Amino acid sequence: MTETPVPADRPAEPSVDQRHALQTAAARLEKEFEGVAPDAAIEQFLQAAYDHIADDATFDNFLPLLAERYTREWLHALAEAKSSA
Repeated sequence: MTETPVPADRPAEPSVDQRHALQTAAARLEKEFEGVAPDAAIEQFLQAAYDHIADDATFDNFLPLLAERYTREWLHALAEAKSSA
C-alpha cells in the first residue's frame, strides 16, 4: 500500500472512497450503539472527528478509520455514563 500525501490545498470534502468509508463506519456504529445516541448525533460526531483529524493530517489514508475509533471511544464513554446514572 502506498501512502498518499495530503496536498497543501486539501479539498473541502472527503474523497469518494473516504465518504464511503465514513458511511460504512456510521452504519457500524449506529448498529453497535443502538439506543445510546441518535443516529444523527453519531453521524455528526463522526464527521466532526474526521474534520478535526484531517486538519493536521500529513497522510489521509486512515482518516475515516481514526475518526471511527475516536467516535467509538466517545460512544463507549456515553454508554458508561448512561449506565451509571
